[in-house]
Amino acid sequence: MSTFSEDDVRRAAEIREWLVKQISDRQEEIERLRTTLFLIDNLLKHGSFRAASNITSPVALSPPVSADVPINSAKTSNLIKQQRIATTATSMEETIASEPKPEQQTSDEVKELRLIKRVKDNLLLANAELFPNSLEIIPAEGIILNVNTPPFKSFFLNRILEGMKTKDAEKVSQKQIKDIESLNYQIEEDKNGAIKKITIINYRDKERLNEIFNTSTWVFTRMIEKSGK
Repeated sequence: MSTFSEDDVRRAAEIREWLVKQISDRQEEIERLRTTLFLIDNLLKHGSFRAASNITSPVALSPPVSADVPINSAKTSNLIKQQRIATTATSMEETIASEPKPEQQTSDEVKELRLIKRVKDNLLLANAELFPNSLEIIPAEGIILNVNTPPFKSFFLNRILEGMKTKDAEKVSQKQIKDIESLNYQIEEDKNGAIKKITIINYRDKERLNEIFNTSTWVFTRMIEKSGK
């Protein structure tokens, strides 16, 4: 005859359910860690680092947009247009001062095209257009990435991009860079919150650029998985 009471059996069943949930949560966490480790290993293996002074000169940029301002506001769009005009003017001045060239590259000319793909099956998540001093990320056809799907805001915006803006603000206060050289970004979305385009200005160096590409790959992958794809 069993020496366990009904209460003991009930508690054991509850504990078992708790253990199953803990194992499931840990497995998901381990998978995230493995994905992050893969991205870091890939960065260390293939990344090409060089000093920020060797990168194309920074874009002339207005003060960073506050996080409280709507990320798809018309004011921010006008700001980015003004920044590109200022960048073209600055680039022309530098060319005249050094070595004039008849075929002057403007900030509107695409420097490089990159594909952002899911690691496990090479699913195309987004296309990235790299300009001399800015980056535009556009979701691939058929890929819907909503700004409210985690971890877009909590990780990509608040931790990565806002983290870079905070570091730039510190450099401005220490007079290491000018205020107009600080990183800025804009998120364009449709009425349903689906991302249409992410624009990042003044990434300034290759290390930051690699971090943006690697984290966006991981974040977009998690967003797609949460949508059931």
